[in-house]
Amino acid sequence: MTVDAPNIDRRPPNAKRLTTSLRGIAAARLPLLIALFAALFLYFSLIVPNFLGAYNIYSVVQNGVIIGILGIGESVVIISGGGGIDLSVGSMLSLSGMILGIMNIEWGMNIWAAVAGGILSGFLLGCINGTLVSLVRIPPLIVTLATYYGYAAIALQLTNTRPLPDATQPNLPQSFPAEFITVGNGNMQDIGWLSWFPKIGGEGIPFQVFFVFLPLAIITAFVLWRTVGGRYLYGVGVNALAARFSAINVWGVRFWAYAAAGLFAGIAAVVQTALSASATPNVGEGLNLQAITIAVLGGVSIIGGEGSVLGVILSTLIVIFLYNGLGLQLGNNAGVWQPFALGVLLIGSVLFNEWVRRRLSVT
Repeated sequence: MTVDAPNIDRRPPNAKRLTTSLRGIAAARLPLLIALFAALFLYFSLIVPNFLGAYNIYSVVQNGVIIGILGIGESVVIISGGGGIDLSVGSMLSLSGMILGIMNIEWGMNIWAAVAGGILSGFLLGCINGTLVSLVRIPPLIVTLATYYGYAAIALQLTNTRPLPDATQPNLPQSFPAEFITVGNGNMQDIGWLSWFPKIGGEGIPFQVFFVFLPLAIITAFVLWRTVGGRYLYGVGVNALAARFSAINVWGVRFWAYAAAGLFAGIAAVVQTALSASATPNVGEGLNLQAITIAVLGGVSIIGGEGSVLGVILSTLIVIFLYNGLGLQLGNNAGVWQPFALGVLLIGSVLFNEWVRRRLSVT
């Protein structure tokens, strides 16, 4: 008779302690992000006048919804693995916003039909990315770099680089409908049944936070953690070969990840257009780097299969208040140092994620 040897961990005590510590660090990602945000907020509060002003915080959050939405969409793509990344999210936002503006201002369509058209446009642009990645099998970096340039060029050419409404065309409407502009500039307290909700420092809660960003974040978190599709997404990101052996359509999952990123870009375009009361052809320029940084800083592994919506929300707060604080502190020089700080955050996040992952795989 043979007796199986018990499963005894024979690693040295130091190795066991290191593994435990690393797993603790990985599990404590959210507290670390909260601590980083608190330190950043405290620093700018002490150094920069008016940083703590209610209107400044209101404006930062109001504008931050847009990049937060893009960050969630970018996270879905990166979680899908296979080198997944979407460099075109900013260009999809620009082009979707221009299509919305053309449909309403130039074609005279109902504003809500134009909103639907803008969101659908973003979704279809994402489907183009997904098709090139999943069916044609072109590497994601090449695909989305190409569409980054292509979508941006189309957005500029649709109106010959002119924004909409356009003051040089007096025969066209000179503003979007007021009810649409409310989406980007109104407060939740402006709605009768929510007027009781307390204001913060005299400022209301931006409409797009309560009715756009939070619902999107909640729905995305639910899909990722509580649905079969979400489990497939993480499974494909962790090990595509094992997922394929489990009869999961790996390329189909990745297609829908890029489609989702396009959908989120279309929604962000609606908020951006309403906020600025203008469809501007280059408004999404530079937002791709911010979206990627938010995703990676929030704990999304660059190799896929890992990440959470809550981490992305916290990293969004870090990035938008970092940009704002540097802008107030450095004035005209902020344009130089804001991208630099973003790059440092991105590199630091990737190095941290990879260091923990590799140490855990070794121990």
